[in-house]
Amino acid sequence: MSRARNSLTVLTRPWHANFTEVNHLGAAFLAEPHKFDQVLTRVFTASRLSDNPIIAMTKGAGRTSEIESFDWEWELMGASSRPLISLGDATGGITHPGLGLIDFNLKLDEDWFKPGDVIVGDVGKDFKLRVQQSPVADGDGYIYVVRLLTDDTTLSFPAAGLAPGKPFSKLFSVYEEGGDQSGSTTYAMPMKLRSQLSTLRKEYSVTGDAANQALVVALMDADGKTYKDFKWVKYAEAEYWIQWYKEIERSLWYNTRANTVRGANGRAARTGPGIQDLLRDSHRHVYNTLTEKLIREFLLDIFFGRVEMSNRNIVAYTGEYGMLAFHQAMVNASSPFLTVDTNFIKGAGTGVSGNNLQFGGQFVKYVGPNGITLTLRHNPIYDDREINHQMDPNLQVPVESMRFTFLDFGGRGAGDSNIKYVHKKSGYKLGYVSGLQTPYGANKGGLMSNSKDSYTMIVHDQCGVQIDDVTRCGELILGTD
Repeated sequence: MSRARNSLTVLTRPWHANFTEVNHLGAAFLAEPHKFDQVLTRVFTASRLSDNPIIAMTKGAGRTSEIESFDWEWELMGASSRPLISLGDATGGITHPGLGLIDFNLKLDEDWFKPGDVIVGDVGKDFKLRVQQSPVADGDGYIYVVRLLTDDTTLSFPAAGLAPGKPFSKLFSVYEEGGDQSGSTTYAMPMKLRSQLSTLRKEYSVTGDAANQALVVALMDADGKTYKDFKWVKYAEAEYWIQWYKEIERSLWYNTRANTVRGANGRAARTGPGIQDLLRDSHRHVYNTLTEKLIREFLLDIFFGRVEMSNRNIVAYTGEYGMLAFHQAMVNASSPFLTVDTNFIKGAGTGVSGNNLQFGGQFVKYVGPNGITLTLRHNPIYDDREINHQMDPNLQVPVESMRFTFLDFGGRGAGDSNIKYVHKKSGYKLGYVSGLQTPYGANKGGLMSNSKDSYTMIVHDQCGVQIDDVTRCGELILGTD
């Protein structure tokens, strides 16, 4: 497939993959005898964590878990109580249930409540019910005998509150003098969750002649140091590692759990879920225009009644245009309260000379109500045109660039994390398949795996990502309709 060429292009070089020969170097005008007066600017490092944000926040920050099997399980403790659900009117057609302080029947889905428990439905707390007798099994539910907790003989329980699906929750328990009954206690049973790793591999091969071929162009590392007369093999290996970590990062974001795709040897190429796959069961919302109100209500929905106000810290990963949309949303929300702010407008004495003014600043953090703190982080994966092909029709940038993935890294205890990088013990492997050429030079009488004048490097790892509680995370996704 040909690659597009614009008016600024003065030279194109052919692409190649996987195997490096001298012909590739010559065709790309990188080896002798071709001379070029230029420096190839390249961040020459294999661990650019800013390009791999989820690796940086998990593995790079020590949020890791090592396992000995391909699959793993963990338990998540849910709430210790929940409303019971009405299974329909069990009063026998009484028009005004409870009128005249008369007992009536209530059918619920569990036998949790005991005599003396005071429960309430969704019709208001003026209609409190006291359980009078132990529940009796009836088909798919349990019949409770209840009475309105009141001295008002004219009060009756609204019949609409007994319809199927209506909730009933316990408030407390009350008893008579000298009573021998006691209120109910409910317990949380942990949920068991299961996930699996992905097996990732990558290789490259270099011939003996290419391994010893010097590059004419120079390479620049992350510190600005320029390397000249550099051997091709060093550049090839650096490129290899850069792409390896990028592929792991992509897997942690985009992989999907699957067990039926077969590899060349007939075995399943099993894969574990990435972050987006895990968040399918979390809070997800499609938006058209990002506003502070939308962000506030979305985060309150995640945290409300579930996370203590002192621990409501969340990170939002987004692309460059998502960061711009976030900034604009905060500007729009704060503009009625802003005057000329020296954080945005600077003059003489602040690095700007004379009468010139400097304007600028960007919102990257949001402190919301009820203890919410949101930190915005750039995710270059969302901006990558190589893998994100759906373009915004107006901006002509990937729609993914305006996706917001909210991740709560906070744990249930000290040193714990809600999100972890999971890897298999001894799952990381690295080796060389050598012929007449080895990674350390020409083979001079050593063992060979093949008769070729080349060697191949192969890396293998088994890793994945775990989110203990996906309901503390979520996504805002730009609508495309």
